[in-house]
Amino acid sequence: MYAAVKIADDKCIGCKLCISTCPDPNVLKFLKESKKIIVSDDRCKGCGLCVAICPKKAMSMAAA
Repeated sequence: MYAAVKIADDKCIGCKLCISTCPDPNVLKFLKESKKIIVSDDRCKGCGLCVAICPKKAMSMAAA
């Protein structure tokens, strides 16, 4: 069972640090329209690197 990343949209500032930190380039995507990040839950391995780097604590780990 993997943990999955959850994003609090109200806290995300769209800085993209999580994207540059993620070891899989296909997990996190930046939406230009909303300036927010989305997660491909089926690809996320739950390493937590993005959670650790987020300056606004907008990301958390949840059981998948």
